[in-house]
Amino acid sequence: MSLNSCLRPLFLAVPLCLVLMFFPACRNAGLQTGAGPPSVRDSGKNIATSAPQRVSFASRDQDPLTGKQVVIQALLFKPPGADYRRMPAVVALHGCGGMYSTVVSRRDSLSIRHLMMADLLVSEGYIVLFPDSFRSRGFEEICTVENRKRRLTQRHRLQDAQGALAWLQRRDDVLPERVAVLGWSHGGSAVLATINAKQPAVADWLDRKPPIPYFRAGVAFYPGCNDSLKARGGYTLAAPVTLFIGGSDDWTAPGPCVDLAAKLSAAGEAATITVYPDTHHGFDGPSSQPRRRLEVPNGVNPGKGVTVAANPAARDDAYAKLKRYLRAHLGH
Repeated sequence: MSLNSCLRPLFLAVPLCLVLMFFPACRNAGLQTGAGPPSVRDSGKNIATSAPQRVSFASRDQDPLTGKQVVIQALLFKPPGADYRRMPAVVALHGCGGMYSTVVSRRDSLSIRHLMMADLLVSEGYIVLFPDSFRSRGFEEICTVENRKRRLTQRHRLQDAQGALAWLQRRDDVLPERVAVLGWSHGGSAVLATINAKQPAVADWLDRKPPIPYFRAGVAFYPGCNDSLKARGGYTLAAPVTLFIGGSDDWTAPGPCVDLAAKLSAAGEAATITVYPDTHHGFDGPSSQPRRRLEVPNGVNPGKGVTVAANPAARDDAYAKLKRYLRAHLGH
């Protein structure tokens, strides 16, 4: 069996929870496979989530010109009953395209992918906060900007996530010690930065006296993992994390994520990863034809574009695993 056929993890003798769906060679090698879960709504047409509240909070990021904390606009979704009792919560971090729809008539509404996730999480009984890291700073998207030219970094996203956590913890309807952070792509990379206990901002939070609860768990959909894998200060988890990525992702390569999860797992840390073979970036999006995005410069093959394609089977499996994961870690 070639190394590429199983994304290189088979020779790693570590307790890594690596799931390769629909892949006979890897299945025969003893890797876990998943049964088909119930289907989710795949178009967003029947989403039952009530209208969100438009809120704002202070990021831990400071405006370099004024020295004041950056104010982040956000959307807050609440399940029934949140006005009467405290509930666990999830902070959801958008990707490089921003959190809103690209359809002009819906530009102030969440994208279908994000609406589907809001619906899933609210139906599970979680309060959900979507911080808008981009429009709050005057950006619409950064997918088409080369990494080295981006003015918005993972440091900013981390500080936004921490500001979101602090804001949620002050609310009367949130269980302050039961908040998870979830993200997609650029936001998934932000999740990895946000739960790296070696990051100074994270270490400062964890060292507070008296202690203040930090994120209880992290979830990253197709993140870029290179920065975390090669972090100069090292990488250890401040909270358990699970990753979902496509084996054919040519935007954020799966290999570094497999390596990161293996490294953490070998060190006894709570990191798991699910890799879906023959699956591309954005697999959890609404069903549509695969798209080749030539305007994106930061893929596995710079200058040659990237592929975005939905995979309903992978999405359904990831959603089912996500629900079990959050129930286990948020206790809901």
